[in-house]
Amino acid sequence: MNIRDIENAIIGKLKTVFSEVLVQGFPDKPAEFILLHPIGALLVHYQGSNYTSTDALGFISQENKKEFSITVVTRNLRKNEGAYEYIDKIKAVLTGFAPDGCSKLSPSKDFFISEKAGIWQYGVNFTLTTTNIQDLEI
Repeated sequence: MNIRDIENAIIGKLKTVFSEVLVQGFPDKPAEFILLHPIGALLVHYQGSNYTSTDALGFISQENKKEFSITVVTRNLRKNEGAYEYIDKIKAVLTGFAPDGCSKLSPSKDFFISEKAGIWQYGVNFTLTTTNIQDLEI
């Protein structure tokens, strides 16, 4: 499964539970993103990955640990429908979710990003493992 497919699977899972907020991929131009939704948004994006080393002389197969981040954008911090509530709910919903062809998602960290004019942003990161296999036909 490629990065886009995994991201779309995570977005789909979040949309089944969080119908009250905007759920989408992280914007291509983040500086131009304006929160217009009355409650908030969950923005999903790929953070990068690490590969296991290989000593293979021929066919290469590696574990690939990918990290995805959900940026929580809300108008409240502690109140109902605030950032803290969404951080906890996201962890509950995504922990153990396994997109096709991947291991189960597990949370790796959550963190403060920013606050500006009452708009709070936090990140919740998850990792999963896929396999990177040499394509012998290329």
